[in-house]
Amino acid sequence: MRSLILLVLSLAMFGFSNALSTPTGYTPIAWNPNNQVLLNILDYGVDQAIPKAIAAGKLPEGEWAWTTVLGAFYQVVGTGKYFNLVVDIEDGNGYVARLGVIVLVYPTASGTAMKLSNWSIVIPAHLA
Repeated sequence: MRSLILLVLSLAMFGFSNALSTPTGYTPIAWNPNNQVLLNILDYGVDQAIPKAIAAGKLPEGEWAWTTVLGAFYQVVGTGKYFNLVVDIEDGNGYVARLGVIVLVYPTASGTAMKLSNWSIVIPAHLA
């Protein structure tokens, strides 16, 4: 019985560690807080995703901000780049959650544009 429990716990830990590993097809980016382009992409993704997460009942209402970048990746598709970012977010009441956002950055006639492609709450605030 003890061996079965250890096996189940090992598989659970392996699965969680893989959840934060390099997504398929994405290239890791070394996070640099001084890279203004990455900061703009991250801020855009977080600003777009948080209201959606609140509306979906995944986060309580509040003023949320990102605190820690846990992973940054990109993937080139056609003429655009998808940026997959995983961050910890926190609100003023001490609630914490882990947010994943995918932002598409693509060229336009007047420069570049961004679009939130996907978002997810990896660790809900009520479990943190």
